[in-house]
Amino acid sequence: MPRTSHHAALHRAPRIARLAARCSRSSDALARCVSSGVAVGLGAVAADTVVRHGAAGVALAGHLRAAVGLYVAVGASVGLAAWAVVTVVRLLATPLERRAPRAAEVARAAAYGSLAVAALSSTAFWAFSGRIANAGALGTVGPYLALAGAGLAASTVALFHGRAVRAADAGRAAGGSARAAATAAALALLGAALVIVDLTVLVAIYRRLHTALELCGAALLGCACFSGLTLVARRAPARTAIRATAVAAAAWTLALASSPWLRGWHQEALAHTGRDPVYVGRMLRRIELAQAILRGEDRAEMRASRLDELRDRYDVDTSTRDPRWDAAWRARPGAAGSGGRALAADFNVLVYYVDSLRSDVAYDEEVMPNAAALSRQAIRFERAYSTGSDTLRALPGLLGGSYDGLERSPGSLLGLAKRLETPTTLFIPASAADFISLLLPAFAFDETYRLPDHARGGVWGYGADQPTAGPMVDHVLSWLAQRGSQRFFAWLFNFDVHNWHELDGTYVEGAAERYKVPAEGRWNWRYRVVARSLDEHLGRLLRGLEELDLADRTVVLFVSDHGEALGYRGFWPHSTFLWESLLRVPLVLRVPGVPPTVVEERVSLIDVAPTMARLLTPDPPMNGYHGEDLLGFLDPEPAPRRLPLLAAAVSEQQIARVGIVDGRYKLVLPLEWGAPELYDLSAPDPDEVDVSAANARETLRLMGALLRSPVFLAAEAELERAKR
Repeated sequence: MPRTSHHAALHRAPRIARLAARCSRSSDALARCVSSGVAVGLGAVAADTVVRHGAAGVALAGHLRAAVGLYVAVGASVGLAAWAVVTVVRLLATPLERRAPRAAEVARAAAYGSLAVAALSSTAFWAFSGRIANAGALGTVGPYLALAGAGLAASTVALFHGRAVRAADAGRAAGGSARAAATAAALALLGAALVIVDLTVLVAIYRRLHTALELCGAALLGCACFSGLTLVARRAPARTAIRATAVAAAAWTLALASSPWLRGWHQEALAHTGRDPVYVGRMLRRIELAQAILRGEDRAEMRASRLDELRDRYDVDTSTRDPRWDAAWRARPGAAGSGGRALAADFNVLVYYVDSLRSDVAYDEEVMPNAAALSRQAIRFERAYSTGSDTLRALPGLLGGSYDGLERSPGSLLGLAKRLETPTTLFIPASAADFISLLLPAFAFDETYRLPDHARGGVWGYGADQPTAGPMVDHVLSWLAQRGSQRFFAWLFNFDVHNWHELDGTYVEGAAERYKVPAEGRWNWRYRVVARSLDEHLGRLLRGLEELDLADRTVVLFVSDHGEALGYRGFWPHSTFLWESLLRVPLVLRVPGVPPTVVEERVSLIDVAPTMARLLTPDPPMNGYHGEDLLGFLDPEPAPRRLPLLAAAVSEQQIARVGIVDGRYKLVLPLEWGAPELYDLSAPDPDEVDVSAANARETLRLMGALLRSPVFLAAEAELERAKR
């Protein structure tokens, strides 16, 4: 060999060795990233399984196989993406590393902080976009403060994690290993805390917050796993096992991505997760959305495609509405009083409307004794359903008696009063008035009294902090006393129960002591306290009607718009779902001259408007009502309902679920998921077990009816508008 070649070879050897060592370290880092992603994915499956409420009637072994397969692929893909990001950041910082190692370390940490800010920016601005937050300086500076905090937190985690990993990777003495182990433990605890909040506190409320918590928790747990694997990888057998795990996960990911049959099997095996969308259900939705985006579709177009598939599967014509919904009104036989006396003669109307009150709480003698007493003096509809699990789905049905909206109602409750030339008066808390006037302007009265319900101009989030039930009854009784014999149509919009979580703590504790509300009970203590306090003021109002000699001339309607979950399946508020706890509402109608009774048949808020029309006006126009005359149920052998009951639920201002109740079954269709769920209403917990697989014929019948119903067609129209 020539001398020059020999010297060149000697110079190249260290370079090759360094390159080989660098490649080995990079491949080891890649293997650890992929394995960390897989470990976090398996942890997600475990967490999903622990909190999943929809396991009844599901083959657990098949569910776990499919869930593990899905998350191994997702974890490996995320691990690969994380390795690519880390590699790019390291390469960009390499020139600085040679000149100023400390500055390079800070620069890398700042880069990860910037990535966190970019990932969370839309969520931060959305979180501060609400009416109360946006009204002041907080709405302007809040998003930037939140993002600055997120960026600083991510940079700090990256800085300490990087130091610990380098110490462990360099094989230093016990101090470096201890630091890496402590860092891994701290990150694991932080990540687990975010997962717990995600799964038990913020349950199915805001998709953006769920995504942010899930992303942050996964990042922290992934870093913890990477630190731990770096420690154990110093031993050759462990390093080999990590590499083998990464290779196997990558191979499985490629197989799943390239095999339509495997993907179809996963979709079929995990179809039930749409009923209880924890981690597995959420991930399937994201994958479907990503596939739609690759096809050039947005979320609305994806959901529209899903609905088209449903129509094809159930052989329903896309343009056909069941003619039953447009058929002429057929009068039902009724008991005494159902023919009605004219309001123009001597009847007043008083509506005591309680937002978010469950029927089982309203009829409980210990929690609401006055409401229970009223129900014994009136017609109590034991199985009354709302038309939705939030106010904006329930109130139009209650007002108009039509699933097509107030504009197609033959006569809303307010329209009835106008036809009879009776002035309408609304008593409502300020926060509820602002919300309703903005989103349901048709809820407009001749006269409105607003009651302040915020101590300092507003509270963050879900409600108001000052009670209004007592001041409202004081105002109404004074107002009634001043009117003398003038006819009235009064609506009391009670918001305290809706605000059970936000009401001032001093007030709640004082009410609990005043009304002797025990700590133990079937429902949340704060909810029971607020309901008990409101009930006391309901009793004052009813006694006031007697003292003013108005009880015998006033139709009293005690009603709620929807219920409250109160921790069912980890969910506390309302909306999103169509569970019994959210749909079952109190419905009590006291009509002078009509004897008290309990009606066991299933009825709905949709029945209130046609009932009042036939009760209070002579020969009202009835075609267009989808409800029934409730007094017809007092007949010894009442005729069957003309139409089934319908309901809808929203998530983030979009219709998420539609449902139908007919006979002993309730069928729920999650629009984003497209797999129908059938529930037996005679079961102890009707929402616990989906019996659609065991009752295919009933599922098919109800799906055919639902897909041709007004609520489904309205959801479809909403999707069409979103696509434009």
